[in-house]
Amino acid sequence: MSDKALIYGTIAIDTLITPNGRANSVLGGSGIYAALAARLVTGNMALIGVVGSDFDNKYRLAMEARGVSMQFVEQAEGQTFAWTGRYENDMNNRTTVSTIEGVQETWNMQLPDELKSCTLAVATNVTPPLQYRMLEQCSAATFRMADFMKSWIIREREYTHKLLAKVDLALMNDEEAQEYAGTSDSLEAGYKLLESGPRYVIVKHGSAGSTLFHRDESERVRLFRCPAWPLVHAEDPTGAGDSYMGALAGYLTHCLKGGQPDWEDMKRGVAMATVVAGAVCEKFGTVSLFALTRSELAARMEQFREMTAWD
Repeated sequence: MSDKALIYGTIAIDTLITPNGRANSVLGGSGIYAALAARLVTGNMALIGVVGSDFDNKYRLAMEARGVSMQFVEQAEGQTFAWTGRYENDMNNRTTVSTIEGVQETWNMQLPDELKSCTLAVATNVTPPLQYRMLEQCSAATFRMADFMKSWIIREREYTHKLLAKVDLALMNDEEAQEYAGTSDSLEAGYKLLESGPRYVIVKHGSAGSTLFHRDESERVRLFRCPAWPLVHAEDPTGAGDSYMGALAGYLTHCLKGGQPDWEDMKRGVAMATVVAGAVCEKFGTVSLFALTRSELAARMEQFREMTAWD
């Protein structure tokens, strides 16, 4: 039987600008991407978050149609979180044009009792204080995951320290990990992040893949370097990191084994996360995630295995 994952993140209306075009007022947010990715792997998860009174019911229906329950997404008076981002020709680099916090800024999250029993708590990219509040309420969780953002690492340094000490797995990209660790070397940053508390650290390298770090019970550090899914053309990388996290969380619901995933399971989870994140970049926003099926994911996983296996 699968363990239950609880996913918390923003539910947003995004405007996306890339060298390939523009998408105005489309469904997005870290929670949405993570949940859509997780549903490809598990049916045993719940999404929590808050939306404003302007949130179109068509989005709820679309999510439900893909197997993501919106039962625990609250609706409050006000505006839904909104983000506008612009990507450069090198789409590893982006600029936030505007952020409207809306109802997310004042929402007082109180988990219902039925969600506090989740075994896998997933705090996607929101502010560290909100992530910490969510994880504190998940008292039964045996595995906790959190993603980070550079601006919050700088502005909420104390909470970032507290959050790293509380999670089993921390995910950062190169820039974030280097900012936190005070180094220009991502490998060194990964080692330093392990010293801050997590048992596992993933440093994401954008189009260069990702590295999984783990300090085992004998204090030996293991590394697994996973290449990225090869993209002939990247349309829009928005949500790739959130989808990576959601797919990994979905996979881990099947193999926690009392809260301790084994090393091979973690490696397979990273591979699956990589494949899903690559698919996200092929279309604007959540279009690829809505279209991707479990059978297509399985076929891509087989392709990826053939690409990366050697004797």
